[in-house]
Amino acid sequence: MTTFSLLKTLRVVCLFICLGLLSACATPTKPSSTDNVSFGKQPTDYQNIVKTYLQNKPTKTPLNIQNIEFLNEPNKFIYETFRQEKFGYRVCTLINTDNNNGLRAHFFLINDGRIIQHSQDLGLLALSKKICDVDMLTSNNRAVNAAIVPAVVAEVVDENGFKYISCQANSSQLFFAFNKETGQLLEQHDGKQVAVMDIEEITETYIIATSVERRISINRISGMLLDRTSDTESQAVCELSSQQRF
Repeated sequence: MTTFSLLKTLRVVCLFICLGLLSACATPTKPSSTDNVSFGKQPTDYQNIVKTYLQNKPTKTPLNIQNIEFLNEPNKFIYETFRQEKFGYRVCTLINTDNNNGLRAHFFLINDGRIIQHSQDLGLLALSKKICDVDMLTSNNRAVNAAIVPAVVAEVVDENGFKYISCQANSSQLFFAFNKETGQLLEQHDGKQVAVMDIEEITETYIIATSVERRISINRISGMLLDRTSDTESQAVCELSSQQRF
């Protein structure tokens, strides 16, 4: 064999070796289907599963386990890490501490009645929205809860033509009076009138009132109130009230 033929042969051998190494280092493709994996059974008793898990896992700061806010019904979820994938049903929650000083989001992955993954907010490091979009879930959950509040059938009208609305926000109570004839919505606090808004629309389902920088809409069926200013939005659950309760 000539020197030229030997060099040519060595080049071909090196080429095949390099191709083999590249193939071995390539990232494996993810399976195109989850038909062959197990998410476990639908956890109908997921609330008890979560509470029992937390009771058996003491934390440095005790959690208020009895008043967990569950943000969603369990749904199938693939929890991906750098090394592996875990399959189960996702549950997102908000849990406060016993001293009401640390409301944080928690993520649980349940497979066949057992929690196989638990993650939570860690101060400055919040849960990824891919795991639990807490803002969206919280808004949806509270809107659903407000929608199941029984509608108030009777409307109490006092001698001046005003109807009264009592609303409960997170930590405060709001009080409004409205008059369809004058087109005004009045907000009162501690016996004093603090705001006057013009009623833009009043139908069987909605009352909408506005001022320069504020818009209030009240759903007369569900009782949900949305209070929007230039840069914030708050919610409350309302009901019609008589002028006097005692």
